[in-house]
Amino acid sequence: MSIVHLMLICLPALTLAQTVDLKPYNVTAVALFLQVDTNQDHNVDKAELHATFLSYDTDGDGRITRHEYTSYVDTHSPALHPLSHALYDIYDVDGDHHLDEHDFNNFFSLMDGDGNGIVSAEEFIRYWEILFIDLEHIHGGGR
Repeated sequence: MSIVHLMLICLPALTLAQTVDLKPYNVTAVALFLQVDTNQDHNVDKAELHATFLSYDTDGDGRITRHEYTSYVDTHSPALHPLSHALYDIYDVDGDHHLDEHDFNNFFSLMDGDGNGIVSAEEFIRYWEILFIDLEHIHGGGR
């Protein structure tokens, strides 16, 4: 999965106000990391990320449609709706309109900068900071 895919998976877990202010990006990235690092070992493995991924799969078919994803975001963090579409598009690496195992694996690989099969807090935070900057045109960079 791409960085965007992780963001699609993780950002809705944050409860944000009516305006989307993701700055400072490192603080937002840390909050995301804490949501995903469920065993609190300061790393994210595929199992932890996969559990987050599955929370969006409301029909349990192993694939996340845009409707499933955006419905989840709209329910948990409605202010992130416009950002959710951009993230979904990034996560859906093959453009088949479903997020599934290969999209997930691509996303994880993008975050795992050293390729050791574990995403450290530093890798995770760096990935999300870059992604937030890349998507400022959508969320406004806190303006």
